[in-house]
Amino acid sequence: MNGGPILTVSGVRKDYGRTTALAPVSLELYPGELVVLTGPSGSGKSTLLMIAGGWETPDDGEVKPHPPLPDVRMAEQPWEHLGVVPQSISLLDELTIEDNLAFAARRTGDADVAGLLAALDLTHLAGRLPGETSRGEQQRAAVGRALAAGASLVLADEPTSHQDRRRGALVLDVLRAAADRGASVLIASHDPVAIGRADREITLG
Repeated sequence: MNGGPILTVSGVRKDYGRTTALAPVSLELYPGELVVLTGPSGSGKSTLLMIAGGWETPDDGEVKPHPPLPDVRMAEQPWEHLGVVPQSISLLDELTIEDNLAFAARRTGDADVAGLLAALDLTHLAGRLPGETSRGEQQRAAVGRALAAGASLVLADEPTSHQDRRRGALVLDVLRAAADRGASVLIASHDPVAIGRADREITLG
């Protein structure tokens, strides 16, 4: 592990009414590693990603970025700090696949958008709108968007769930490469191939 953690999650818990969405969990995420969250459905993997990214507030516990960022939620940080691949994918419908990646990269100006499109088998779809592509293609574009700004923390929720074996391997290759360049990559996944590529596995539930 390279230096101290990028993010510390300490004893976070989340309930929705009488339902426990996430039992108390603690973890540290370090630069240069790919970590996979595993566990049965309902164990809180997606909830933990939402809390780590700042979209959900835990009922107990603390999420602490390192070094401390301005006093705003993680979800409000510039994209060079935080890249996210949600299950909902959430591309900008009015932008082409290429422009979705370029929009994320605009703050740094040095992202290899063409390289990401090629690595994710999207070059031939660069000029299409998301609605003109398949769910799996949109998911790969969402992965590219999350990486386009060189984020130091990448959170990905089931990023290979809509991929065949070959394209799932492409997704994992680019996420692995991001970690090798120094990002901290946290994936929620049931994919045994993803688990096999991880530096660490954290099991919930």
